Amino acid sequence: MAGLFYQLGRLAGPAVRKAKWAWAAAAGSEAEMIAAERAAGADLAQQVLAQSRRCADTPLVERLAEIGGTLTARLKDKRRTFSFYGLSGDQPQAFCLPGGFVFVTRAMFDLCDNAPDQIAFVLAHEIAHIVEGHALQRMAGGALLKAGVLRAMPAGKLGALAAEFVSKAYSRDQERAADRLGLRLMRAAGYDGHAAVTVFEKLAALRPSGRCAGYFAAHPDAADRIAELQRLLNEWAKQ
Repeated sequence: MAGLFYQLGRLAGPAVRKAKWAWAAAAGSEAEMIAAERAAGADLAQQVLAQSRRCADTPLVERLAEIGGTLTARLKDKRRTFSFYGLSGDQPQAFCLPGGFVFVTRAMFDLCDNAPDQIAFVLAHEIAHIVEGHALQRMAGGALLKAGVLRAMPAGKLGALAAEFVSKAYSRDQERAADRLGLRLMRAAGYDGHAAVTVFEKLAALRPSGRCAGYFAAHPDAADRIAELQRLLNEWAKQ
């Protein structure tokens, strides 16, 4: 999976330099920005699917789409379209691309014991990164897009910026924000929020083996995040 992200980083530069979405996003309305974000994500999603093996387990893929649809139905902003993909892989991984593209490996499903509540948190966390704009910022400096700065940026500089954000991990604040919104979203959709803690406990237990090394490269401080999730659940239980 690390090799895949390396390739995406290399491919992001040429894709951004050529794609019309960058310039439309720099000058357009919020609705046009969302459409441009979808186009950007679609470019990279094609590369992910071209370089990865799709999961051949039809029931699993259908379950992924069903849970994803249940979660996104609870979002207030209906302007985004989301797509969910299952990939083969021996490491538990989940990641997203701007515009609503979410990918989960078969190993992550296995780690979750195919339990809907646990899978729901994995998906809700990635959905939160997209909704909060983290995925776009990670890929191509979303704040710069919104400010219109990219209109004057040289193509080479723009490509380098895109590659940097594709390969860059989310900040701790972004991860915490995605945990919180993901937890709220899954609970709003009727899933058990305690499953979020279970997922991180399972990932933390695998860490010494190296099987989830790639996940923790982009998702640090599991113990702190488990404590924060438990704090939120306790706080909301009293309301």
